[in-house]
Amino acid sequence: MAAGRARARATAQRVGRLPPPPGPFRPGFRRGPIRGPWLTSVFGLVLLMGVPVLFITGMLSCAACNSDLSTLNDETPDKGVLGFCLFASPTHPSWPYRLLQSVHVTLGVVLVPVPLAKLWSVIPKLFAWLPARSVAHGLQRLSLLMLVGGVIFEFVTGILNIELYYVFPGPFYRLHLYGAWVFIAAFAVHVCLRLGRLTRTLRSRSLRTELRTDLARTVPEPPDPDGLVAAAPALPTMTRRGARGMMSAGSLLLRVATAGQSIGGRLRAAVLLAPHTRDPGSGPNAFRINKAAAKAGITPALAGPARRLEVHGRGAPWILTREQLLAMSQQPGVNNTEWVHRLTFRTWP
Repeated sequence: MAAGRARARATAQRVGRLPPPPGPFRPGFRRGPIRGPWLTSVFGLVLLMGVPVLFITGMLSCAACNSDLSTLNDETPDKGVLGFCLFASPTHPSWPYRLLQSVHVTLGVVLVPVPLAKLWSVIPKLFAWLPARSVAHGLQRLSLLMLVGGVIFEFVTGILNIELYYVFPGPFYRLHLYGAWVFIAAFAVHVCLRLGRLTRTLRSRSLRTELRTDLARTVPEPPDPDGLVAAAPALPTMTRRGARGMMSAGSLLLRVATAGQSIGGRLRAAVLLAPHTRDPGSGPNAFRINKAAAKAGITPALAGPARRLEVHGRGAPWILTREQLLAMSQQPGVNNTEWVHRLTFRTWP
């Protein structure tokens, strides 16, 4: 046993002495003079404030979408506590759901530049050599893979959903929900491991001083154990104030370009990055059409007089003809008591 451990240590030492491969694994590959722990901590602080709000509003919005009309309403398989639908979300008034959804979508769009800036600031660490120096180091790297992959997955799928561009291998809400739990788990572990260091790093430099530092006085941060500071930094072409300004300007631009979607009214025409630019109005046809009938698989036979509405629930499905639907009362405030009591409704997946 002792001999085996000694051979394993000797092998690890020989591997550790191997030179890094060419390209981004070489220490001198990146020479950015403003990259360092302090700037990374600034970006991380913004995410630390925004991600929990994004997660909570998303979970509450998911619960509101699956408002527990029946046990079959939420079709997420074996969700358990991860489904977060542990209560009956009220359907009236409607403004709490609109508020949650607006905050979730708007904040998600506004935060897009922040993880990009954070990833840029930690690129040297992502390409550290060796990729895994021990079992503990390998597990830490794996958590970073879950963190980076999770944030990219959540933001990409969320933006594609806003654009009504569904190219997912399954239902969007189910994938987005599971991806959110994977990401928030990795995020929580990362925060627990780095919160103390983030606090100390932010206190090491004055934010007011950095905001007043011009290009001529911009110097690299002191060397750090993670290798974020370049070994041979080049001359600065941007200040740290400029890097934060670019991130803030990107967030502001995205907010302005999508504000009309949340606010509505005349501002809806100013929406540039979402397809919801027109108000559908009111009445029986007040819904948006975002897919052609042929692409949705609607054939002339399905749209003809022989079409049926199938309502699935407990037991056999109810099949309603067009004549039966027309026989139901269409007056506001008049309940079709017979059908309401006989049918168990089920939402689409």
